[in-house]
Amino acid sequence: MSVRSLHLEALVRGPVASRTLDTAPHVHAADNSALIAPSHTIHAPPRAHTLFSSIVAGRVPALVAGMLNLFCLFWVTFALRYTRLIAGIFANILYKPYPLAKDPKFRACDVTVVIPTTFKTPAELVQCLRCIVNCGPAEVIIVTAVGNVSLVRDLCALNSFHVKVLGVEKLNKRSQMIRALQEVATEITVFADDDVFWPRHYLEHLLAIFEDSQVGAGGTRQRTRRNASPNVFNFLGISYLERRVRNNITTNAIDGSISTLSGRTAAYRTQILKNEEFYWYFTHDSWLGRPLNTDDDKCLTRFLYSRGWKIALQTAAVLETSLEHNPKYIQQCLRWARAHWRGNFTVMTNESYWRSLEYCWGTYVIYLGQFQTPAILIDGTLFTLLYFAVQDCSKCTRTVLFCCFAAWLLFTKVVKLLPHFCRYPEDIRFLPASILFGYLHGLLNLYALFTLTTTAWGSQSLGELERPKAQDDQVVPLLMETMAEVSYMEPTPGKVMEGDDYFSAMLAPVQCQG
Repeated sequence: MSVRSLHLEALVRGPVASRTLDTAPHVHAADNSALIAPSHTIHAPPRAHTLFSSIVAGRVPALVAGMLNLFCLFWVTFALRYTRLIAGIFANILYKPYPLAKDPKFRACDVTVVIPTTFKTPAELVQCLRCIVNCGPAEVIIVTAVGNVSLVRDLCALNSFHVKVLGVEKLNKRSQMIRALQEVATEITVFADDDVFWPRHYLEHLLAIFEDSQVGAGGTRQRTRRNASPNVFNFLGISYLERRVRNNITTNAIDGSISTLSGRTAAYRTQILKNEEFYWYFTHDSWLGRPLNTDDDKCLTRFLYSRGWKIALQTAAVLETSLEHNPKYIQQCLRWARAHWRGNFTVMTNESYWRSLEYCWGTYVIYLGQFQTPAILIDGTLFTLLYFAVQDCSKCTRTVLFCCFAAWLLFTKVVKLLPHFCRYPEDIRFLPASILFGYLHGLLNLYALFTLTTTAWGSQSLGELERPKAQDDQVVPLLMETMAEVSYMEPTPGKVMEGDDYFSAMLAPVQCQG
């Protein structure tokens, strides 16, 4: 065998050929006149680490095992991150609203609506009252600071609202709610914020949840009022509620759990709340020894579940609400994030229902899912795992996989906003800001986690709002200004929604008119 043949054999057979040459005593040259000594070992030249070379060298089992391990880790992380999203899509599509009974157990005349207000924006309060009064509840009770009671009464009389106005010395939403509860004489109590706007038949749909005798409380869909000329903060508020509502419907549809029954509007059986046990529980809620004024809806949700009641969501009607559409929106987000952490930690520490098999999906999504933050860290981990898992694939394959992953990430940021974009396609221009803020919000969540002892309202000063808004000769001008502003604001921007499903609800005509 010639030297050239030996080189070719070494190139093809790699280390195997080298070992053969090392062990051979001698090899004859082509002319049979020269011998190659064992000390003159012939090695194959070094080659780049490719999949083909790994196969030739016999290293493919270890390589494949490493790739499979990375792929497995990628898919496990992917499943933990996005299973709830995929399930949420199907849950929202398949979820059916509570039907209206021919002979309902409760009607609007069985409802007292309680509105704790700071009286920060009188025009919004008037608009809110018009929508609520049009739904025909038995009674409406407004609770505000003592210094503004007479002014609120004058404003209600000017609009022919037959409501009861009560006062408290210190603005504290929990104290205001308890003050009103003591006056309630109906079987159903509805708590509503002073910046919510109901469609005309809202109460009929809301009360349908109580046809189930095990349901103790419930709410409906919500969406943020879209301004005539929305800015980025207005859109961020819109996207926040769209996502929040979808998440709540998902967990409630699957196993009946819910992170928080929103305090913007929620209906309760009065018998659950109108007792000394609840009064004490509600007013003595605290975090690390600090009394809580905020987080009232978290406390109510916890109280209902711990007493064995179900909470339901009615999707046949949707209310509108207003959020801050300026930098104060960031303060609202921080307050909500702190409430979320505090409420969940309190449940995980003091309650047992959250880890029961009955609420296993809620355990995964609400209590374990909260630790999947910030999103940029999780998505970054997924990208890193995918990057190293496909290193030995062809360039074309890697490109396709990375594009698919990027498309998936974009889909996850858009899917919950599709109904809004169907109604307002021009708002797509805010999508990049929404995606960026979504990742920044994860950092806000971390900041909120380390500042849980901050329990004040972030976007308003209650001390200032306790002072009379107008005195003596200022009253009439304030009333006139409020009425002028209300006339300008109505009808409500956008469309208040009713319907059998999300899309038809969004396209329904405006129902709440003055």
